Amino acid sequence: MSLPETPGNDSAGGAARQAAVDYEAHFHAAPSGYLMTGTDGTVLDVNRTLSRWLGLDRGRIIGASVLELMPMPDRVLYASFAMVQLGVSGGFEEMALALTGAGGDPLPMLVSGVRDSAAGHAGAGDGGVDRLTFFSAPKRTQFERDLAAALRKAGAAEAARAAAEELLLEKQRALEAKDLILQENLALSREREALLDTVLNTADVGLLVVDGDGGTVLLNSHLAGSMRRVAGGPGEPDAVAVFGADRVTPLPPEMRPITRAAAGETFTDEVLWFGTGGEQMAASVSARPVGGVRGASGSVLSFSDVTRLMRAVAAQDDFVANVSHELRTPLTSILGYLDLALDAEELPDHVSGALSVAMRNAERLLGLVSDLLSVASGTKKLARRKVDVAAIVRAGVVSAAPRAAAGGVDITVDIPDSAPGEVDPRRMAEVVDNLLSNAVKYSPGGGTIVVRLRRDGLSLLLEVEDTGMGMSPDEQQQVFTKFFRSRRALTAAVPGAGLGLAITKNIVELHGGNLTFRSSLGEGSVFTVVLPDGPGLS
Repeated sequence: MSLPETPGNDSAGGAARQAAVDYEAHFHAAPSGYLMTGTDGTVLDVNRTLSRWLGLDRGRIIGASVLELMPMPDRVLYASFAMVQLGVSGGFEEMALALTGAGGDPLPMLVSGVRDSAAGHAGAGDGGVDRLTFFSAPKRTQFERDLAAALRKAGAAEAARAAAEELLLEKQRALEAKDLILQENLALSREREALLDTVLNTADVGLLVVDGDGGTVLLNSHLAGSMRRVAGGPGEPDAVAVFGADRVTPLPPEMRPITRAAAGETFTDEVLWFGTGGEQMAASVSARPVGGVRGASGSVLSFSDVTRLMRAVAAQDDFVANVSHELRTPLTSILGYLDLALDAEELPDHVSGALSVAMRNAERLLGLVSDLLSVASGTKKLARRKVDVAAIVRAGVVSAAPRAAAGGVDITVDIPDSAPGEVDPRRMAEVVDNLLSNAVKYSPGGGTIVVRLRRDGLSLLLEVEDTGMGMSPDEQQQVFTKFFRSRRALTAAVPGAGLGLAITKNIVELHGGNLTFRSSLGEGSVFTVVLPDGPGLS
């Protein structure tokens, strides 16, 4: 670097030269970087500090454009701002930019500049010199980077907060939608509950729902009212006295309907009596378990009030018993006198014939009265003993043969020589007679009756099959009902009172057996009696 000479004596010239030397040493040893450029940005001089920072020789820097020392974004910034400020304002302060080192790494700087229009310098031209001072600012750049990173993190946090708020809003909207659905379901549930309560309390059948421990879950008003009436005050169904079919034998706790239902038992139309005194109620009780995810979780019981029906049946049985008893005594007397009259000698034929007709009709009427008495009495006692059931069946076939022959009906038998069984012989003969009599009566146009008796394991099976008129499905539902007569039997004027099968079923069940049948309309019927072996039989 050279400075202009000052005119004067030699001592003054020496002092000036010394000052120039000191200035140059200060220029190159300064801790900051210095750069002098022409107004067009051409580098006129650079101190060693800046060249060292850049890692470039001063010779490579001098003569180059200052813009070549900067990365592209800073070139634009310097040209559009710094050079304009130098030309307009004559300087600028603390502009942050970067210079490019020899390795290509950016060197963060703070630069200030001032334009000296009066200075002269080789290559500067007439426009003056721009003096630029550079300060290394890595800490400020790091701060800016940290600030930028912090700002980026803040931006990310803000974005995350916004996303979280959006997610929260979505969840809130989902919760509001679910809440709306729950409210709608609750309203629907309440409507259904109100409908269920209305239906349950409108039904004329008592309904009770219990849990697995027998506790009351639901009780309709009909049953609550019935239990209050029976108990003579407030009464829960499980606290009212319960009796069997005889109205006097209390049921043990384990046999009470609520206890059985809570245990998961299923039963149908069991007639029980509730309460005592004049308000005692007969109810037909049924129970069905309620299925849950983990099995039965309770049970539903229905109580149908059949008090009037039971009393009507009892009154009917009393009436039948009384009337039958009153008819039997005169009929016995009539039969006795008819028998004496028929034993008289030298009766005219027309008188004998009339007496015989009267005798047959009186015997028929006595048989009907006996049936009525048997039904009304509900006899439960049997005189069982070991007998040959095959002999009883054969005797019944022989007894029915004349009636069958008169109606054009053939009887065939499939009976073993002997079939021992422990039965009441008189009542068993009544069973055979009733089944054969029905088979003959309900084959008015002729046909065939097949009687079979065989042993099946430990049981005796008696079958009576006919090819008569048969029964419709509706008629089969009432076949064992007392006094029931089918429409075809009435049309065909088949005699009978509709008691034979009811009596037969009762006798068979007293023996511990069962009576079943199958029938087809117009094709005939098959009645099957199953009699288990009694004690002492082999």
